[in-house]
Amino acid sequence: MIYKYLLEIKYRIFFTLLAWSFMVINCYYFKETLLYTFIKLSLNPNYTNLLYFLTTDVTEVFFVYINLSYFVANQTIILFLAYQLFVFLSTGLYRFEYAYFKTVLVVITLYWIGFIFVLNTFIFPASWFFFLEFQEFLSIQNLTFYFEAKLNEYVTFYKSVYCLCRTIFQITVVFFILLDLFKTNLLILNKFRKVFYFIFFCFATFITPPDVVYQLLTSICIIIIYETTTVYIIFKSELLKIK
Repeated sequence: MIYKYLLEIKYRIFFTLLAWSFMVINCYYFKETLLYTFIKLSLNPNYTNLLYFLTTDVTEVFFVYINLSYFVANQTIILFLAYQLFVFLSTGLYRFEYAYFKTVLVVITLYWIGFIFVLNTFIFPASWFFFLEFQEFLSIQNLTFYFEAKLNEYVTFYKSVYCLCRTIFQITVVFFILLDLFKTNLLILNKFRKVFYFIFFCFATFITPPDVVYQLLTSICIIIIYETTTVYIIFKSELLKIK
């Protein structure tokens, strides 16, 4: 019996690695389209000048293509792994457990797709234009600033914004899953609010780069999630009272 489970695990790992390899190959095959898709996020339709990037290494463009291919494949394979894990464990679950975890998986998938849409449509362009305002041509007496972006640094900036937003997304998902599993009491959230705030700031300090702006943004976003969770508990308790 154990041999059958181990054999199934081996096959699922093999199919996962095979799917990941195909995704990397496909992403590299459409590398120019993929790179243009990432660059298009920072294009301002009202900006008449052509956006260009510097490359100071002969292999820089090649490694950017490889980096993007691995990045997209690694992020996509996470959902595939979650599905494989759910299918493997589904045979040992009760019917209500199967329905619950299936709902969680569907909600996480839809939430992840919505997160990618919001990031690429609003968050990343807003972040790019916000920091770009400090880099545009400026002359103050003998001091002159002019911004010329490097291709690999642009991709790194996108990945840093993505990782920051993904962390906030994961915290949101974990918060609501824990609420449903442990039936968190509203009094606990209110009583330990200051302690939670301190933990949030410490957590943001560890997961973000040594930059005060990123730490504050992460902390504020987590606090907003915390307060949203409190409102969710109040709303849920009122609905239960009505029923």
